[in-house]
Amino acid sequence: MSGTSWSDKLLSGLRRTSERLGENLVGLTGKGRLDDDDLDRIEEALITADLGPAMAARIRDRLAERRDAVGDSVEELRRIVSDEIAAVLRPVAEPLEIDAFPRPHVILVIGVNGSGKTTTIAKMAHLFQEQDYGVM
Repeated sequence: MSGTSWSDKLLSGLRRTSERLGENLVGLTGKGRLDDDDLDRIEEALITADLGPAMAARIRDRLAERRDAVGDSVEELRRIVSDEIAAVLRPVAEPLEIDAFPRPHVILVIGVNGSGKTTTIAKMAHLFQEQDYGVM
């Protein structure tokens, strides 16, 4: 059994996504004001980071409202992006609690093509094996 918890692994994955997103946003600030082309590139970077079109559009709209404040500050850009993501996740965040018994368990995973369902299922199976839940 590994010493790394599931939440630590999740946070590590989110950190990598955040870093990838940050790399895509380099060079978009420091001009004093975000223009429409900048907002389009940010929206594209958000979609590329697997946030999806609806979430990317929501964040783009929020950045458009604050384009003067964001124009010179990478930190402000990141803060707004993280605040919007947190606002969407907060109402639905619930821990996944699985008792070892009774077995078997069924976990339904729903999502659009390319959204990471198979990867997530593999990560969950690996976690359950590490925690000795007897996943075969």
